[in-house]
This record gives sequence, C-alpha cells and structure tokens, in this order.
Amino acid sequence: MRATPISRNQEILLQQISEPFAHGTSIIHSMHPGFRLACAFIFSIAGALLTNITAAGSVFVAGIIFTIAARLDFKHLLKRLLIVNFFILFLWFFLPFSKPGTPVINVGPFSATLEGIIYTAIITLKSNGIILAITALIATMPVQTLGSGMQALKIPDKLCRLLLFSWRYVHVMISEYTRMRRAAAMRAFKPRSNLLTYRTYAWLLGMLLVRSMDRAQRVWQAMICRGFNGKFHTLTSYRTGKRDLALLAATIAWVAIFVSFEFNLIEVSL
Repeated sequence: MRATPISRNQEILLQQISEPFAHGTSIIHSMHPGFRLACAFIFSIAGALLTNITAAGSVFVAGIIFTIAARLDFKHLLKRLLIVNFFILFLWFFLPFSKPGTPVINVGPFSATLEGIIYTAIITLKSNGIILAITALIATMPVQTLGSGMQALKIPDKLCRLLLFSWRYVHVMISEYTRMRRAAAMRAFKPRSNLLTYRTYAWLLGMLLVRSMDRAQRVWQAMICRGFNGKFHTLTSYRTGKRDLALLAATIAWVAIFVSFEFNLIEVSL
C-alpha cells in the first residue's frame, strides 16, 4: 500500500509546532536574518569566553533584554530553559565541592568552596544568557529564513543545503518511522527486553535508512530536472535598514561591556 503524502497544510502545521517563536510581530522578527545570525554568533562567542561573575551577570541581563525585545512566549521559553538548567543542576552537585578554595558549606566529609560556588554561578549565568539571546535572535525566524541569512553571510552553499534539507525531511523521516512502527504493532509486535525486539528495531532502522536513501535519490533527480544549480533562491528580498545596524551596534556595545567587566575584574561579594 502506498503511503499517503503529507499535505501542505500538515507540513506547515508541523513546522509551526516545531518553531514556536518563529511567527511574531516584534522588532526582532522584522530584522535582516544575516544581521541576527551574525549578532548571535558574536554574542555567544564573547559570552562563552568570560570568566568574571559580573561579566557573566551582564550576559544574563543582555539575554533578558533580547528576550523582551523579541516578545517571546514565556511558557515555551521556560520549557527550553528548564531543559538547559536540568544539566546545569548537576554541575551544582559537583563543581562547588571539587574546586579548591575557601570552604563555606560542609556536607559530611565534603566542603563546598566559595571559589567553586562562584565558578558554577558564572557557568549558570553565561549559559542562560546565551540561550536567551540565541533564542531571541535565531529561533524567531523559520529555518528557511535562517538559510537565507546564512547565504547572506556567504556561508558555503553546501552547509546551507544541508541545513535546509535536514529540516525539510526530518518530519518525513519521523512520519515514515511512525508508519513502520504502526505496521509492526498491527502484526502483534510488542517491545520487550529480548533478542527479537532488538532484531526488529534493527530492521526498522535499516529499512528507514534504505527508504531515506531511495527518497533522497528521487528528490535529487526531481530537482535536477527542474534546473537546480546548487543554490536556493527566495522571493523575499532583505535590505539592510537602520534597525539592523542598531541591532549590530547594540550587540557590539554589550560585548564591550562584557570585556570591560572581564578585564577590570569588578567582583561582587557573595
């Protein structure tokens, strides 16, 4: 039986579900994607290299300001932050007790040092600030627009195609895998911890790989027949405006503040 293809409306719905911040009317949404991508890169690199808690705090404040400017949905934003901070939480269990310094908290035979607490706080502030800024600058545009921004920055076309094709067909692969799982369930397959289950999942993944290769070949041939020359073209034109230059200037200003705090060693007492 031939699988029913995903309709255009279903495809748009899937992409909107996966891109909760991409559709908005804020000032960030209307800016040039190339400038937003460049600003996110500059901001993340500068923020990741900081080692001062005051500078890390300024990264977090800047991330909040970007988030407010993008008018992001707080519920979806909180879910993303919870995922990131779930992994950061493990750092709080180990780093304060593993970094040498002045003991401030004793938990049995272990002692948490002030230097360890400050070091972990720096990581926490930097990580959350960078995630907020990247979400406000990059997650607020569809992946197709992101591809246009990458092309505007003269990023190699192969990387742009890899990103766009991966995003376009990840939904198709998920749908294909779901159909195969459903077919296996209709044949009384129930996952268990035995050799038959492992072999069945191996067959499913193998068939998914074979079907993906076959679809990729057919898609490539169809694109060649339509005159594809290795570059995606868009009907949307992007022009550099005052808002884009203001965004770049604001990002550079924040980076200057980070560097100033970093090299002046302005500390806060805990």
